[in-house]
Amino acid sequence: MATEIDFLREQNQRLNEDFKRYQMENFSKYSSLQKAVCQGEGDDTFENLVFDQSFLASLITEYDKHLGELNGQLKYYQKQVGEMKLQLENVIKENERSELSRQKLHTQELLSQLEMANEKVVENEKLILEHQEKANRLQRRLSQAEERAASASQQLSVITVQRRKAASLMNLENI
Repeated sequence: MATEIDFLREQNQRLNEDFKRYQMENFSKYSSLQKAVCQGEGDDTFENLVFDQSFLASLITEYDKHLGELNGQLKYYQKQVGEMKLQLENVIKENERSELSRQKLHTQELLSQLEMANEKVVENEKLILEHQEKANRLQRRLSQAEERAASASQQLSVITVQRRKAASLMNLENI
């Protein structure tokens, strides 16, 4: 918007310069008072100029024509700015959608990894339970084997004691 205002100021300055040049070109049509004001004498304003109707009409026509061109350009630029704003909004929306899609894809990848990790945890827990059950079975077997060994050892001790007694008795009978 600021560039449009600057543009209009430049156009206004150009029109004022054109107006001065037009007055200088048509200098012979002015009265001596008008000539003095146009040359910069007096109070140096154009408010005191007295124009004839044909000069003023052609100047207004020229000004209106130029103003119409400027209005057309202004509308064109406003339309261009509006279109650029729409394009920018579309690009922003597309970027947002693209970012959301990227985040969604990343989230899906993370969920997939999490599911795989959970499956491995469940599988490892099953393996741990199986190994614990196997270890418990082996521990029971070992305990049973130790009990049988202890029992067998006692029986062997009893048998050994009985054999020694029997051998001692046999040695005593032989004497």
